[in-house]
Amino acid sequence: MTLSRARAFTTARPGEDWPDIARRSLADLDESAALEALKSWNLHLFLRQPRGRILGCDVIFTEPPRSDGG
Repeated sequence: MTLSRARAFTTARPGEDWPDIARRSLADLDESAALEALKSWNLHLFLRQPRGRILGCDVIFTEPPRSDGG
């Protein structure tokens, strides 16, 4: 059995908010573009109430869904 490559992800460090995660994980993009990318890849977190709340155990995807199904 061959395992597929996992989608890139991170978890929040203590005290981090979305802009911090965007700067750390998507440093090649400007902050607003990085935040929009994270939002589109992590709707399950942005729709949480209160909106956008991050827990230390959350998996935060830092790349889009893979088109190869992996």
